[in-house]
Amino acid sequence: MVPGILYIILNVKNTRTRIKFMLPHCNSFCQLCKYTIVLRRHKEIRELMDDLRNDWLSGTEEDQRIYKTRATIGQRLIMLIMIFLYTGGMSFRAIIPFLRGKIVLPDNTTLRPLPCPGYFILFNEQLTPNYEIIFFIQVFSGFLSYTEVSAALGLCATLCLHMCSMLKILGNKMRELSSLSETDEDTVQKKITDIVEYQTKIKIYFNRSEYVTSFIYFVELTGEVIIMCVIGYSMIMEWGNSNIAGLFPYFALQVACVIDVFTICYIGQLLIDEGNIVKKISNTFDWYQLPVKKARSLTMVIIMSNNPMSVTAANVTQLSLITFTDVSISDIVVHKSLLKVHFTKRVCLFNFASPPIFHIPLLCDESGTTRERLEKRKFGFKHT
Repeated sequence: MVPGILYIILNVKNTRTRIKFMLPHCNSFCQLCKYTIVLRRHKEIRELMDDLRNDWLSGTEEDQRIYKTRATIGQRLIMLIMIFLYTGGMSFRAIIPFLRGKIVLPDNTTLRPLPCPGYFILFNEQLTPNYEIIFFIQVFSGFLSYTEVSAALGLCATLCLHMCSMLKILGNKMRELSSLSETDEDTVQKKITDIVEYQTKIKIYFNRSEYVTSFIYFVELTGEVIIMCVIGYSMIMEWGNSNIAGLFPYFALQVACVIDVFTICYIGQLLIDEGNIVKKISNTFDWYQLPVKKARSLTMVIIMSNNPMSVTAANVTQLSLITFTDVSISDIVVHKSLLKVHFTKRVCLFNFASPPIFHIPLLCDESGTTRERLEKRKFGFKHT
């Protein structure tokens, strides 16, 4: 990443090209941040996964069916992300350099393009075997980076969907208590104790999970938004250069980023929905059918249920489908602005003062076309 940044600062003078070359380095920086967070919280992650395994082993058949249903949702989403991510990412790093072809300088020097051009001080990257070694390292580092994206997202999805399953089981426990035909105090007490302990367990698990995943969500959401904007800008440049083959990797990466943001927002929405279901069950609870002393024990259960849980990105924004909609609209607005700037920068509108007034849109060259040059061409119009 350091040689690439040095190359962008020292060698690249065009701002558009600089933005385009910043794409892999933005991704690498985000994965570095997430990997650092995972390393610093590895003990908490291990404890959370141990509790998840114990819940699976100690659960009933119905509980395991709920766990499996929620896990299937996360597995399908992660697999879909991995397909587009590895397809677009590996195409970007392994195929695009060959499509660019070799560059021959005026002094008859041949330059072979790298996936991520870099400024190497100690050696010449164009010599053999330096070029082959650097090429392999950059492709392999891209593979590791995409694996880190999938692993971090899979971890967050696993923890969030497990909490969704726990809330589903809690709702079933409340329904069982509400539909209890026997009003024996010992039976009711056991059911209420089980509900209180399980709800407390969910709350503690959520706080521990939020401590681990909150900053991962923040880095993921922020990084993906920036990367989507850069990818969109790169797609506009490739389209303007009529490079259709170069659009495919960017398109696959763009789809992967959109699915990535949708996944973290969708699993957050699932948790909110399950919390609202538990809230509705607690508010419609037939507590009046229970013994008076036991019904009072449900007060704290109802209060806690009316405060549904939701995952956040470092307490900055709540992850839900509303957040995904806001991100999508912002990304579309940015792409529309970039598209408008890119394709109207070469269009000049001139207003001739003599009546009638003609507005003539003309394609200009890089230096722009002045009004005097237009008058010399005369285009069939005469000034009086």
